Parts: sequence; C-alpha cells; structure tokens
Amino acid sequence: MFKTWFVYSVTLVATFTFFLCYKMWVSWYCLMLVLLVPVIALLSAILAAASLRYPLEAAGGANIGQPAFIKLTISGFASGFAFCDLKVETTDYMSGEKENLSITINIRGVTEIPVDTSHCGVYSYRVNKLLIYDLFGFFKFSKRLNKDIEFVVRPVPEMPDYVPDVYGFKAKHLRKSGKSNSEIYDIREYQLGDPIKTIHWKMSAKKGRTLVKEPLEEYGGHSRVVLRLTDDRATLDRHLGEVLFTSRFYLDHDTAHIIRVIPPDHREVAYNIESEIDLQKALYSILRMRIPEEAYQNAKKAVAEEANPVEDSHEE
Repeated sequence: MFKTWFVYSVTLVATFTFFLCYKMWVSWYCLMLVLLVPVIALLSAILAAASLRYPLEAAGGANIGQPAFIKLTISGFASGFAFCDLKVETTDYMSGEKENLSITINIRGVTEIPVDTSHCGVYSYRVNKLLIYDLFGFFKFSKRLNKDIEFVVRPVPEMPDYVPDVYGFKAKHLRKSGKSNSEIYDIREYQLGDPIKTIHWKMSAKKGRTLVKEPLEEYGGHSRVVLRLTDDRATLDRHLGEVLFTSRFYLDHDTAHIIRVIPPDHREVAYNIESEIDLQKALYSILRMRIPEEAYQNAKKAVAEEANPVEDSHEE
C-alpha cells in the first residue's frame, strides 16, 4: 500500500504541475481524474466488503495421498473491482503442529485451499479473516470469518504380514459352567455349601485336604487388533492401513472384535467393533489422538539428521 500511495503522490504532483502550466480543459480533466481515483477505489472497496459472500465447501475427507482441497466461492456486488487475501490456520491434531497460510485471490471466482494428505490424521482448517483491497491497492478492509472445517485423511487398507486364519477368529477363554458333567474343570479348595458329588476324592486323598471340581466351559471372546502409536508418521500410516484391512476382514466374516490402541505412554484405549459404523468412529477417534510432542520432535530431528549426516569420529 505504501508503494501505491507513493506512486499516486508523485502522479498527483506531476498532474497538478501540468495543470498550473497548461490551464486548458485537458489538464483540468486529468487533474479531476487523478483526484477521483482514491475516491472510486474507496467506494469499490467498501461495497465489496459489505456485499461479499464466501461459503466454504469441503468433501470432509480423503484417502492418504489423494489430491484434495477446500473450495471457497467468493461473490458479491462490485466483486470484480477488488482483491483479497485469505488468512488460514491449519492444525494437525496428531502432531499438534500449526501452520499459517496466506492466499491472494481475485474476489470474483472460486478459490481452492490445498489440503495436505501426505499423512493420515484429522486436520483443522480455520479461515480467520479476509483482507479486502481495492483494485488499485489504496485501501484495505479486514473481515473476521472464523470459519472452521475439519478434514480427515483416512488410511488405505494394507494387507499385513499375517492374515488371520479363517477358522480361528475368536479367542478362546474359559468361564464357570452351570453343567455339572463338563469335561473341563478346575480344582479348588472345598467351600461350605459345595455339593458332595463335586469332591475330587482321588486328588483330595493325594493332597491330604478336601478338593472339589469346578466345571468350566469354553466361550469365544473378542479377537483383538493391536495398534501401537508411534512418532514415525510413515510407519503409523502403514500400521493404520493394516488395522483397517484386518478389521474389515473380521467384519466380512461377521466377527466382532476389539481394536486396542497403545500410545507411547502405555495407557491403552480399546474400541469394540461390531459394524462398519463402529470402525469409522474408532478410526476418527484414533486419528485425533495426540502423538507426544517430545517424541514427535525427536522423530523430526532424526529425519533431519538422516538427511544431513554428520561424521562421528568416535563411531566404531
């Protein structure tokens, strides 16, 4: 803006000098035209700022590596006589990193805000404000937008090294049985009220104390899919793809299961998966989990050191 006003001031002085030296209708016309330029610019900027419409549109999500963008359509009265800058703040929920973007556009038309889909996660795009300039760049108006859009970058199913056996989905567990003739049982001390027929006479005689049989039965528990959160985003993307593949494999065979997420701090989070809706909810929750900042920074440092290796004289 300073450059615009400087050029205008020089032009105004030159035009006024021309008017003083050549007092004809042409000089008068030129002087009036130069004087009216800031007024016209101010009016166009005010009209544009007052009548702008800027709806945001986004698909809501995309697969990792898939090109994606948030569409901003700007329209309004006198929109062809103004320009604007978009101020956008992006947040990666998994790493906690924030980035500020500035996008210069013509107000008339459609603007595409690029979305980073290089890693899985949930990203927040916050359009903070719109800076509106007149066509000549004399004046600037600011409009607070504060519009938020969450964008989910989903993993792509990836076959793990080990695929679950079709006949061994459900984990087997034992529990107390109400059937007295069960072939599976546990041995425990006799307690007051236990039926005499449950006494294990041979074991009691051998151990020298009264022992009874406690009937047990097998039951199918939930299969478990384990995901360990890591600060290596490439590795985490691959693990998420393997979890997605395995979980859908279970669902295709009508097998409920549990996804166990183990963060670096070892506080486990479990999700019961019985349908595709449960799986999508679990993935969304996982993709919002925060990777510990210290671990994430260490990972970034390690990547930088690999890119710029330094010789270590003490290395054996």
